[in-house]
Amino acid sequence: MLKNRYQEILVGLNMMSLLRGLISLKRGHSTLLIDDKRFEGESYPGSFITELEVSAYLRLGKKYDIPELLNIREFLSPASIEFVTDNIRLRVGKTPFENLRELLRKFPELIDTTDLDVIYLEGEKSFDNHFMSELNRYESLSFESSMRPKGFRFEILGPKWFKGVYQRFSELINAEYSHAKNLKYASLLHLMGIANEEKLKTRLAPEEIPFYFFRLLSPVYRLQDFFLMTQLKRRLSLLGGDYKESTVQYWQLHNGKFENLLLASFEGVISGNRVLFFSHLPEEVPFQISSIYPFYRKTQMVPQKRAAMPYPPTNLTFMAEFSLLGSDRPYRTLAYDKDELAYYHLPYLEMPGSKAEFYDRSLNEAFAQDAQSLPFEKKGLVPSASHSVSLDLRQLRDHRKSESPILTRLPLEITQDNESIVGFEYWGPFRYRSLGLLALCYGVEEI
Repeated sequence: MLKNRYQEILVGLNMMSLLRGLISLKRGHSTLLIDDKRFEGESYPGSFITELEVSAYLRLGKKYDIPELLNIREFLSPASIEFVTDNIRLRVGKTPFENLRELLRKFPELIDTTDLDVIYLEGEKSFDNHFMSELNRYESLSFESSMRPKGFRFEILGPKWFKGVYQRFSELINAEYSHAKNLKYASLLHLMGIANEEKLKTRLAPEEIPFYFFRLLSPVYRLQDFFLMTQLKRRLSLLGGDYKESTVQYWQLHNGKFENLLLASFEGVISGNRVLFFSHLPEEVPFQISSIYPFYRKTQMVPQKRAAMPYPPTNLTFMAEFSLLGSDRPYRTLAYDKDELAYYHLPYLEMPGSKAEFYDRSLNEAFAQDAQSLPFEKKGLVPSASHSVSLDLRQLRDHRKSESPILTRLPLEITQDNESIVGFEYWGPFRYRSLGLLALCYGVEEI
């Protein structure tokens, strides 16, 4: 039986909402988590994680005594991420040494040719240990910095050749076309922005570069979130929290302030001090997420008959041609496991009245073209809408002279008739300007 009032109402079921619910309960707050299917979406950086996010999850598990997070490696499967452009196909996700070799094969200008022999003299085990030590040092410093109002500048340590690779990566990933004379690194940044943060970017701030570098060379895992969230929901109940799978049928808003809500399951009127939304862009609700930056929704191609068991795909491919980097068809995404497709995403610009079915023709044409080289069965697929969303930060111009705080908020608000709603808070994947899921792991503790 649900209560009439809660201190925190969390809307949208995912890892972050469950962790926020557990943290709130540990702080003695009455908490309700509503699993409304309109508040969901496939999250690339939330599903395909690296050792950076694993470290952050482990810290939360230790601090708040969450056994499931302390055992998070039991819920991880080896995975891979692939970036495909006109003439480059970069596949990462294995050990740091194997990822480095792959990176240098496709981007040989990152290292001086005189240092190639030194890499192999270093040895795979030695390099992997050093890389993981640096990754953990960066993640630890990032967490410490997230609690301060000022950011930090990370300096990588280690062999001279490795520092050289990092330095060249730092310079080339932001290289202007007038200097580089090609779009090789611009396209890599373009696709990494989607994979790491679900954001379209044309430039990285200095404090973002090590985050992208470590994610690029780190092992990649597919989080078995269905099984993990099942256990976290059970723990939420054991701690006295309430969970309800239902649609919010009615939102009562008065003078720009949240009053209460009514569930379709007829639980009665429920009010709360705070309502936190853990989602992308919900549809069919009497309010909207307002942003000065454009959103991209996605139409998708999916199997007509889905597998009965909830085993998610372990391979993710991002594709874009140089000619599409600044266009309104900026990329395509393919997720699959072995030879079985899970989904194929095609983004489209969010506009008033836009619907996924309006883009079926574009979806079919793009899929038919990509299908000539895609490694899976092409039959039995149908178009449908996706709840997944990307944020377009390509127009963002950063003129800061100092490092920005880790938890810098993006100007996103929940509004009705262009007025902010008091008591509603956006806690979705675009809450912070940079560091993707890592920033969410740090910020989920915010009061």
